[in-house]
Amino acid sequence: MPRLASPPMLAPAGVLVAAFIVLAQTPAARLTGRITDPSGGVMPGVHVRVTNLDTNQSHEAKSNGLGDYTIPLLQPGVYSLEANARGFRAYRRPEITLAVDQILRLDMTLEVGATAETVTVTEEVPALNTEIGTRGDVTSNQELTEMPLAGRNFSDLAYLTGGVLPKGEDGDGAFAINGARADNVGFVLDGMNNTQRRNTGSVASPPLEGVQEFKMITSGFSAEYGRYAGGILSVVTKSGSNRYRGALYEFLRNDIFDARGFFELDKSKLRRNQFGATLSGPVSIPKLYNGKDRTFFLFSWESLRQISGVTQRGITPLPEFLQGDFTKAVDAYGKPLKLNDPLAKAPFPNNRIPASRFDPVAMNLAAYYPAPSINGSVNNYYAAANSSNNWDNFSIKGDHSITARDRLTLSVFWRPNNSFNPFNRSPIETFGSTTQTLDLL
Repeated sequence: MPRLASPPMLAPAGVLVAAFIVLAQTPAARLTGRITDPSGGVMPGVHVRVTNLDTNQSHEAKSNGLGDYTIPLLQPGVYSLEANARGFRAYRRPEITLAVDQILRLDMTLEVGATAETVTVTEEVPALNTEIGTRGDVTSNQELTEMPLAGRNFSDLAYLTGGVLPKGEDGDGAFAINGARADNVGFVLDGMNNTQRRNTGSVASPPLEGVQEFKMITSGFSAEYGRYAGGILSVVTKSGSNRYRGALYEFLRNDIFDARGFFELDKSKLRRNQFGATLSGPVSIPKLYNGKDRTFFLFSWESLRQISGVTQRGITPLPEFLQGDFTKAVDAYGKPLKLNDPLAKAPFPNNRIPASRFDPVAMNLAAYYPAPSINGSVNNYYAAANSSNNWDNFSIKGDHSITARDRLTLSVFWRPNNSFNPFNRSPIETFGSTTQTLDLL
C-alpha cells in the first residue's frame, strides 16, 4: 500500500516551490562567459564589472574555479565592461548592448602584463545565441521610433517575427503563433504578468514613447513561460537616466487633407489628434536629496481624440406601414404580400390592419423609426453619423538602486477609455451606445 508524506515532510518542499515562484519571469538580460589566460588555462577570482552608460550603475561578479562568471538581472541597455586580475592587463569593452530576455556569452582572454595597462576591445560581440534554444525577435527602440505605425501601437510590429499571424476574426487573444490558438499567447510587461484572464489579450499597453524594446518569443522558451503554448510578448519600458530628457509631440489626421473615395458620395469626417509627452531623469530634491546614479523616474503620457464619420444602409418601415396599410408590401421577389389575421384566420381586408388592433406600446416604439431616405422597401435608409474614440494613457516608472545587487522598480499603467457607437448594431441610428473601460496594472 503506498504511503503518503506527512505535513512536516511537505513543508520544506513548499518552501522550495515558493522560492522558485519568486524567481519567475523577468525581462532582464544576463551576461555570462569564461575567462582564460593566453595559454588557455581557466582563471578563477577575476573581478568583472559592467556599468550602465545611462545610469552609471555598476554590477560586479568574480569568476569561479572553472573561470566562469555570470552577471544576472541586467536591464536592457548599453553597458561597458571591465575585467581585472593581478599580473594581467585590464580587459575593457566600451560598449555592449543587451536586449530584453537576452543571455549573452562573452568569453575573455586576459594578457600578461601590469595591472595599470589596459587592453580595449571594440569588436562586436557575436550575436549567435549559444546559451538557450529560445527562438524569437527583439524589436529595438530605434525600430519602434522609426517604423511607420498608423495607430502608434507597438505590438503591430510583432507581425514582423516569423510565424506570427493575426488572430481569427471572432477569436480571443491577439496573435496566432506557429498555428497555435491565439488565446495561448502570453503578455509580460516589465516582468509582470500582463495577460487578461477574460480574452487573453494584454491588460495594459504603455505609450509608444515609453517603451524601450520588446521581444516576441515564438518557441523554445523556458519553464517560466510554460503556461502558454503559443508564445510570449515580453515588453520592457524605458527607465530614467542621469540626464533630464523630455519630449512633446502630436500626430494629426484630418479629412481636409483627404480626397473623396471613388464610391463615396462625400468625404467621411475624420478628426484624429494623437498627442503626448515624456519626462525622465534622476529624482532630485534641492538641498534634500540627490538621486544621481541611484534613483530615477520616467513619466509618459499619450492621448487620443478621434471623431470618425460612419455610414450604414438599413431597412426602415414605410410611413403607411406604421399606419397599418400594407397594400405596397412585397416579398424579396417583388410579389405582393398578404397579411393574415391570426384571430379570424383569414387575410386582412385590402391588406390593412385596423387601428383598433394597434398595441399602444408598439405605437410608441414606432415613433422612433425614421422615414425612408431612399425609394423602395428594401435597404431604403442611408444613415451618416459620427463615432468617437477617446483615451488617455499614462505610464509612471521609478527605479532605485538599493545596493550593487539589489534594485527596486515600481511601475503604474493607467488608461481610461471612452468610445461612442451611433449605431450599436442597428443601421438606423436610433440606439447609440457609449462604452467606458479602465485598463490598470
